[in-house]
Amino acid sequence: MSQKYELTYLPAKGKANLIRLMLADQGIPYKYTEYDRANWPAAKPNYPFKQLPVLTVDGSIQIAQSHSIARYLAREHGLMGSNSIEQAQVDMWLDQTLDLRNRLLNVVHIDFEKLLQPFLNSLPDMLEIFETRLAAQPASAKHLALGKLTIADYALFDVLYYLQLLRPESLDNTPVLKAFYTEFAARPKLQAYMETDEFKRLRATGSPHLQ
Repeated sequence: MSQKYELTYLPAKGKANLIRLMLADQGIPYKYTEYDRANWPAAKPNYPFKQLPVLTVDGSIQIAQSHSIARYLAREHGLMGSNSIEQAQVDMWLDQTLDLRNRLLNVVHIDFEKLLQPFLNSLPDMLEIFETRLAAQPASAKHLALGKLTIADYALFDVLYYLQLLRPESLDNTPVLKAFYTEFAARPKLQAYMETDEFKRLRATGSPHLQ
């Protein structure tokens, strides 16, 4: 019997975006519950660490922390490798994408004016890591790990989505990476999800610098 999922978050793509991208593209049904600024404070005590997102499994088991949720779903749905060494390879590339994502979010949430230019200066070197990796893969399997679709690919697409919002030209000097982003966005279920009013309604982050 398949598990029942309920994802709870705030009115933003934010930390739940990777989770939702995977669920949508894999065709995994889930219930979505959303809190806003008015009703979230009263609900906080009902969730681990008093923060969101939270994934509730089968109505009772709560999993907090966005990366824990994403990794759990990846393991459950064949996106994390089949043994410990494969999982380590996936984790390696997943963590690399999350490092880039964290640097980007530091810019928009901490001090945009001060941190933006240093981030943009370092961005080519960070993107080159992924460009080189993907360029070395067969044309029919442009994936970060194991030669097949994993959570690392979803995480890379997620961070590239935010980069495109921040600087649309950010991938112009990495053609393989740009092609990866374009082709991934065209995956039928993912494209359909990203064209929904629900996806468009949600702002990218809580920062005015990345909407």
